[in-house]
Amino acid sequence: MAVYPGTTVPVKGNVSGKQFLSGLFMGNGGIVMQQLNALTGIKTPTLQNWVSRGFIPHPQNKRYTKDATARIFIVNAMRDTMTLEDIKKLLIYVNGNPENREDDIIPESALYGYFCEVIFDENFSFKRVNELIAKVIANYEEKLREAKHRVKTALEVICVNYLANDLLSRSKTLLNGIEEKNIFGEEI
Repeated sequence: MAVYPGTTVPVKGNVSGKQFLSGLFMGNGGIVMQQLNALTGIKTPTLQNWVSRGFIPHPQNKRYTKDATARIFIVNAMRDTMTLEDIKKLLIYVNGNPENREDDIIPESALYGYFCEVIFDENFSFKRVNELIAKVIANYEEKLREAKHRVKTALEVICVNYLANDLLSRSKTLLNGIEEKNIFGEEI
């Protein structure tokens, strides 16, 4: 069953990642820690650690904004196949300090929306990643020189990481199906 990346929430029909994320924020001022735990499966001490290490911004009045939530989803989607330090490096490359919105070249919610749009495309594959990214960012308005290139590069890393995560999951499933005896019948 497909889930929205970085969450435990099953994909619902044709609801895009952008629509899913926006729907979480209809009529409220943000998401509290307990809601994030339920949406992502991430325990509170882990999220607090991410805040203290600068991976995600501090909550505002104990609530996470739409962009902070999207950043959490992105980090969570990538953490099985990339170190947290490398994820932080990537997100700083595209959006600087998570506490400072003024240095962002794209809202994390838009980045998450693009990510979902690429991976939910019926033609999504390693060979088509760059083509799909080019399509989804075609209307991205570059406010700073090289911003579009940075967004493209970040999306490529995120999407290829998503594929790597899928391959890792498949290899674990295959490994779990292996008999626990060698060819001579001896326990492994």
